[in-house]
Amino acid sequence: MQPVSTGALRPMAGAADAALVTELHELHGAALFDFARHLGLSDEQAADALQETLLRLWRELQRGTLIEQPLGWAYRTCYRLAMEQHRWRRQLARLLPRLAPDPPAYAGPETDPERAAVWSAVDRLPPRQRHAIYLHYAADLPFAAVAEILDISPSAARTHASRGLATLRGELTIEEIT
Repeated sequence: MQPVSTGALRPMAGAADAALVTELHELHGAALFDFARHLGLSDEQAADALQETLLRLWRELQRGTLIEQPLGWAYRTCYRLAMEQHRWRRQLARLLPRLAPDPPAYAGPETDPERAAVWSAVDRLPPRQRHAIYLHYAADLPFAAVAEILDISPSAARTHASRGLATLRGELTIEEIT
């Protein structure tokens, strides 16, 4: 069997695909991990990027994709995963101040008292419910994006938001708001 770094990977079924991915991991896994670390990922994130790269390679082979340069493909995929992680962290850093419970997001004197009461109640919710509500309703993100940010499924994001809204409905009455 030739080393993975030379020649194209021809689509093969089952065990042969797994063997090629295993060979790539054995021959170049440490170098791919180091590459991910040099791109600014932590050890855990670099390990995840390496695992995701190998999984994507295996999936592409299972689909019948011809991969001409598997090592180059793996490095490109690892690079893209690292950049995606950095974009995600930047987006989260912009949103985190809006998710913090202290101080309340809408407590200014010029703020509508009804809005202030609602957002103050949102600040008292459990973290997952509070984050889901802020991301969906205040940041106007779809549940798919909320799920990606919170690292949960879209249905879990909807569930957290709906449970938070149910709690708010139970806590807030017209008298409290006015």
